[in-house]
Amino acid sequence: MACHTKIANKMKEDELAIKGTHLLGPSVESKFDELKYEVIHKIDKELTDSQNARDYISQKYDELCSKIQYLTELDATVTGFRSDVKAIEKQITELSLRVDDIEKKTICRECPSLTSSMF
Repeated sequence: MACHTKIANKMKEDELAIKGTHLLGPSVESKFDELKYEVIHKIDKELTDSQNARDYISQKYDELCSKIQYLTELDATVTGFRSDVKAIEKQITELSLRVDDIEKKTICRECPSLTSSMF
């Protein structure tokens, strides 16, 4: 009989717990549902914000890479121009020296020598 009473008491406790849950249940369950919704909503918002930030960073990274490539190509072009300018400068210097030599020879031919003008 003691065993039977323990089982009966246990069943009464379980019934009371179930009844208590049903009495508090709808409001407690709705609170848990609201809390669950808020947590899920915040997680979704954080995921969306994180994905948007990742997309923004990727976009800026791609823009930066294209600017770096553009500047690298511009640097190569400027380096090529500098090389061309130095080559042209060298050619102009050589031409200037040649013109000077030609002018000197022409002046020498046009000027009579001092010895021949004395006679």
